[in-house]
Amino acid sequence: MVPRYARLSGAAALALIMAGCASVPERPVAEAPPAAGDAFRAGASAEAVSADWWTGFNDPVLAGLVDASLEASPALRAADFSVAEAEAALRLALLGASPTGSSRAGITAARPTGSTADRINVSATGTLAASWEFDAFGRIAALVEAARFDTAASRELRRDIAVTLASETALAYINLRGAEARLEVGRRNAETQMEGLELVRTLVDNGRATQLDLEQAETQYRTTLASLPVYEADREAAISRLAALTAAPASAADPLVQQLAATPGLIPSLSAPLSAGTPEELLRRRPDIRIAEAQIGAALALGDAARADLFPRITLNANLLGLVRNTGVALSDESIGFDFGPAISWAGPDLRGVYAGIDVADARTGRVIANYQSTVLDALADAETALTNLASEARRTTDLEAALASARRAHDLARLRYQEGLDSYLNVLDAQRSLLDAEDRLAVNRAETARRAVRAYRSLGGIWTDEELAAFRAGLG
Repeated sequence: MVPRYARLSGAAALALIMAGCASVPERPVAEAPPAAGDAFRAGASAEAVSADWWTGFNDPVLAGLVDASLEASPALRAADFSVAEAEAALRLALLGASPTGSSRAGITAARPTGSTADRINVSATGTLAASWEFDAFGRIAALVEAARFDTAASRELRRDIAVTLASETALAYINLRGAEARLEVGRRNAETQMEGLELVRTLVDNGRATQLDLEQAETQYRTTLASLPVYEADREAAISRLAALTAAPASAADPLVQQLAATPGLIPSLSAPLSAGTPEELLRRRPDIRIAEAQIGAALALGDAARADLFPRITLNANLLGLVRNTGVALSDESIGFDFGPAISWAGPDLRGVYAGIDVADARTGRVIANYQSTVLDALADAETALTNLASEARRTTDLEAALASARRAHDLARLRYQEGLDSYLNVLDAQRSLLDAEDRLAVNRAETARRAVRAYRSLGGIWTDEELAAFRAGLG
């Protein structure tokens, strides 16, 4: 908590104020974040995360979808307006440190009462005024500083939206390719099972198989067919999600999204290991942490502005007044006046409202510091978890590939032994189930590995500085 100014009696406070004696409160400093865990230590690297990380999947369709979503997103356009609003507020705050001018003009017409003359008196006045607040105690400077931090926070929020938008697009695309892969596995196995079912029917007709064999083959074939609509629905849901992310109407999807429906592709995979960087780089890169830092700066600056209200405000004023009076026949009066001088205003000697405002600012500062510390802890845990999950899923791939190769060999052997009359068809059915499960598990693993890579990129801060984001979006246009 920022220490408060000592409360002073009215006379003592006035004496100190007029003498210009005041102590500056110390700024609070957020505690250093804890050390990161094994995932960071294992992945520590001097390299930063790639700004356009999605190109690491070597999938032009994915890159095109991300570009389209960043170009068309209404949420990102709304963030642009938020940044413009914050920048305008900063310009407004900067005007407080410069002289301001105003002008006013007026004209009146009146007929004197009790007069028989048909005469109208007309008076015209004009005023030019200028004022400048002498920022003796840093109030205006503090407000400008707070506006700068608010602008920085709005830019980081825009970057956070861009990071989320790019990752959500990549996840939807991976979901699409994953659903297509599982659908292809199911269809291919259904064809194989259908061939086996026809074979069993032939063998039943020839007396070499039983009705039980036929019913079991039919059951497995129909079960596989029943899984296909689920994968088709997942595929359509992913396409709809991509259409929404690229701001395409649901009834007339973007041509790039339409192309997806006609051309199934492979599940994207990273061409190179992900570089995690160091925990310090994470803190410099994640937009949520940078937003929390900017909020601390803005809260501290507003606390300084609140404390400046303990002291008087000194304003220099200059006015130029012109008066022209017409009695209806000729000019009878004309004058020009000028005045210049300082004005001093002070909230005292009753400063209870000022101290209440300081207490509000102190409480706000304490809250945003606590939020910052919580954000850092959550960010480190998020990145640690994402990297650990990615590593664990990637380690499964080799074993699943070996299991699939073994399942294929077992399936071929089971069919051969059944055709030679050495085993029952039950062994073929078991081999087919094992093959289907192995192919499906590998497809799920590859899609999940890609998804976890995207989540890891997002947890590491994702993409860009604000300047790089602006340049990237300018290139899209």
